Amino acid sequence: MKEFLMILGLCAGCIVLVSALWSGIVFLMSYLSGWQRLALKYKTPLQTKGLYTGISGRIGMVSYNGILRVAFSENGLYLHVMSLFGMGHPPLLFPWSELKNLHETDFLMSHSAKCTIDGITIALPARYFATLQSYLSAYT
Repeated sequence: MKEFLMILGLCAGCIVLVSALWSGIVFLMSYLSGWQRLALKYKTPLQTKGLYTGISGRIGMVSYNGILRVAFSENGLYLHVMSLFGMGHPPLLFPWSELKNLHETDFLMSHSAKCTIDGITIALPARYFATLQSYLSAYT
């Protein structure tokens, strides 16, 4: 019984350590990407309708591979991450008037739609370029 409790304690300690490490890494990603800076101005309530999920993209210098949730509406471009990566990543809503310098880029094997918001580059898959362009035309 004593050994069992010791093993149980070690397992609990490992879970706490891994959880703290994971949270720290994800929170650091939010700072390195600029997400935290954008959240100061563009934080919004959680949206559950009309989302494209499992999207890969880049915010600042951080790649978000398959974890972005994206939506387009007359209100703007909505970005969020899967809940496992939510620490330090509140949902964001960028009014269309804030998106600057929308363009397509090719780099190595990557084809992207890029724009800049408050000096931070946001890159989404190129398949969204036409959607971004049409919303920008309609709402700016």
